Amino acid sequence: MSKVKIGKFEVDEDELAKQHEEAVRRGAEELARQPKAVAAQYDKKSKRLVLEMQTGATLLLPVRLIQGLQTDDDRALGNFDLVMKGTQIHWHDLDVQFYVEDLLKGTFGTPKWMTSLNEKLAENGKKDKRQTRQAA
Repeated sequence: MSKVKIGKFEVDEDELAKQHEEAVRRGAEELARQPKAVAAQYDKKSKRLVLEMQTGATLLLPVRLIQGLQTDDDRALGNFDLVMKGTQIHWHDLDVQFYVEDLLKGTFGTPKWMTSLNEKLAENGKKDKRQTRQAA
């Protein structure tokens, strides 16, 4: 058995190859499991991200909900690519990346971002109810 030196450690070459093969297998399984977008576009008029899913469903998301996309720069909002076989979306100019699965689940940012977003949305809902009652 030959050993490979990695930094301060010596690792059995056969064991390293076996672990690598297992990691590649698990990665392929995870990639196959994740939902995939087959097409995406930014709609400037409605300020929404439009994701066409592999299932045939279409997801429309206001970009203001997604952490890191709070800009009026339509060019930057439209400069993205689907990556990792459609499992992720990356905005180049804004250095923002999300898993499509998280967007489908309604996770638009970090836990702190989501708490703040939910509070803002709840407050907007209260304002809408008050305005509806006043108008009636």
